[in-house]
Amino acid sequence: MPPFITHELLRGEYVYLARPVPADAERITKWSFDMEFSRMLRRSMVYPGSISDTMKWFVNNEDESFYPFSIRTLVDDELIGTLGIKDVLWPNRTCSFFIGIGEADYRGRGLGKEAIQIMLRWIFLEMNLNRVGLEVMAYNEAAIRSYRRVGFQDEGRLRQFVYRDGVYYDVLLMSMMAAEWFALHPEYRR
Repeated sequence: MPPFITHELLRGEYVYLARPVPADAERITKWSFDMEFSRMLRRSMVYPGSISDTMKWFVNNEDESFYPFSIRTLVDDELIGTLGIKDVLWPNRTCSFFIGIGEADYRGRGLGKEAIQIMLRWIFLEMNLNRVGLEVMAYNEAAIRSYRRVGFQDEGRLRQFVYRDGVYYDVLLMSMMAAEWFALHPEYRR
């Protein structure tokens, strides 16, 4: 047995993270037509995507500061969402991320929370980063609760940053440091 984590590094109890493949593009593009989903995930104007855009942006992306993942169920290997580690600044050992559960039937079941926990394990144990940040719209209360349960701390806010239906909303800034994650997961201390 190796002295390090093997298969479970990118797996949880219900979902796992995988590199996106071309076959994922059609479903990921379909989610961009779900305005509720898009307005929870995107800070800018929502606009339905195309398969070619999804292929360039998510599946075939070669940006060294972006690591895209498909979120898939363990039971039947169904694609249910996306997660992207972005803005990786190697000298500073920092990054940020986004997550979206695109399949409506899988929202609110804790699968996004589990995907975030898997991502954090990979970021701190494999990438050796020190800080993970995120931005979330103040109206996305379910996501905020989930981020706090995982251990993210409030950092601040971008006031009136997102415009929706005649109203300006704040964007909350949250982060987690490696030391905070290891304090919550002492089983990974060596």
